[in-house]
Amino acid sequence: MGQQPNIEIDPRDLPRRSAAPGVARSWRPSRPGELNSPEEVPSGGPFGVIGPDSGYALKLVGEHQLALLPGEHHHDVAAAVAAIASARAARLGRAPIADDVAVGMIVLGLDAAAAVDAGVLSNRPRWLANVGHDAAKLRKLVADVPQQLLEATPDALRTHVSSGWIFRNGGSSE
Repeated sequence: MGQQPNIEIDPRDLPRRSAAPGVARSWRPSRPGELNSPEEVPSGGPFGVIGPDSGYALKLVGEHQLALLPGEHHHDVAAAVAAIASARAARLGRAPIADDVAVGMIVLGLDAAAAVDAGVLSNRPRWLANVGHDAAKLRKLVADVPQQLLEATPDALRTHVSSGWIFRNGGSSE
């Protein structure tokens, strides 16, 4: 709208330029330990293989009735099954599904349809003692499961387990 001729405008009321911020400078992290790209995210060894939505394995495990041995706690057994299921799913590049939980239950001797090795049942309370509260012990337990067991289908694994097996390193997840 134009200015009316009978009204004087004070110079202080005129529009003023405001300071515009400059163009943003480029920035890259330069501190040690900063990750600059997805390729730099550590994987394998003590870092494991990270998969999407691994917490969903706990929900899937919660849908199963776990047959506990004397001295075992539900929290520890559920955490172990979920960790094995998550490791299997991550190895296959996806989130956990029911077959992953089935593999975890077969590996730990919790599947009623699979023949269970006596060594697994006798050592399981020791292997799973406090794994729900000790992340290092849980990672060691998962690392001790042979890779061919994690890659097998549940039906193939039931057949394999019936022939007898034991964790790598004798199940020494302590």
